[in-house]
Amino acid sequence: MNLEPSASTPSLIESPAELLERFESHAPGLVQIKPKVVFMKIEASDPAPVSMKINVPSSGIGSVTLLEASALVSLVKLVKPRKIFEFGTFLGYSTSLLVENSADDCAVYSLDLGDSHVSDKPLAAFAEADLRSDGDINDEYLRGAQGARGPHYTTALSAADRSRLSLLQQDSRKFDPADHGLEGSVDLVFVDGGHDTEIVTIDTANARKMVGDSGVIVFHDFNSNIHSDVTTFVNGLAKHEAIVCIQHTMLAILLVGQAGRDFLKIGA
Repeated sequence: MNLEPSASTPSLIESPAELLERFESHAPGLVQIKPKVVFMKIEASDPAPVSMKINVPSSGIGSVTLLEASALVSLVKLVKPRKIFEFGTFLGYSTSLLVENSADDCAVYSLDLGDSHVSDKPLAAFAEADLRSDGDINDEYLRGAQGARGPHYTTALSAADRSRLSLLQQDSRKFDPADHGLEGSVDLVFVDGGHDTEIVTIDTANARKMVGDSGVIVFHDFNSNIHSDVTTFVNGLAKHEAIVCIQHTMLAILLVGQAGRDFLKIGA
């Protein structure tokens, strides 16, 4: 969703060193970092300028913002995953980001409902005000848009990049990572599918299965004005886990095991 984050945020961290100090005892909690902290980590990880490929974001509801895209790509560059999994392909914008900014040998999987869930209601019949104020209506629109339009941003991928991408069409509540050989083998998971508590809970449980004891899980729609279930769920996780959210975005990062500790140390 490209809605503004809410005003409810934890204290602000401004440097990688301060972030590491906050979590060096491996204590759980939720912290907020300035976007520049992620970019400072990028600069510390490579003395040369680090390039990224980003398409112009979609102007419609349902896409990540340009800042979120930059932060997400930066996480890919920092984590250096060999496998990425995304819940919520939608129109394929973030999917393309994950593919085009990962290594040539990185396999990317993205799951969405597909065209079997085209809404009976025409997309033009949805009122903009409802889409920005009602989470259920918003989700209905997103399902309809995904089913009707498909992941068209992925059509611009090169043949080599397309060969690394697996688009899965399935209800994520029925998804089993073991069916695809993904248990304990994924380094980065982007959770941006359904927004109600049931789906976020199931998607996160499967994300944990895929990363095993080491990995990074990124949530979208944290502090969204309309998808409050995501915010409540992530805040609940923060009672037991290390969670980092990025200021002026709706991204929250769950740091798991060694990959999480490595992320904290970069640039500190």
